[in-house]
Amino acid sequence: MYACSQQPRHMSSSINIFRYNLPYAELFGGVSAISAAQFRKLNGFSNRYFGWGGEDDDMYERVKKQRMSITRWPMHISRYTMLSHRKETPSEHRFEQASYTADKEVGDGITNLHYSVISSRPSPLYTHVIVEL
Repeated sequence: MYACSQQPRHMSSSINIFRYNLPYAELFGGVSAISAAQFRKLNGFSNRYFGWGGEDDDMYERVKKQRMSITRWPMHISRYTMLSHRKETPSEHRFEQASYTADKEVGDGITNLHYSVISSRPSPLYTHVIVEL
């Protein structure tokens, strides 16, 4: 079930906080499965988003612009429960950033991301990397 498919997959389309319903068809937030090749083709995430809000909708637009489709498991198979957590304050610029999505330049993403690795610590299931932007 947790594998990348031919197209990007929205894994968490059925989640408890939405009463296990998809709130809107363009939702691509939460848990997604995208292969490395697909991620490169989409040029990764936009560099314009900081804080909470809008980056998942932006990724949805990137998928559509590349003529890819988002797949989902049937709602009765892919059921998620959101972990209890402190809610982040939404970015005050999220609507301004979202309006930029439709006219986004192709180069915004991996190709124009500049960073320096401060530290990297491998663990059995992940690698913890700290970068400076």
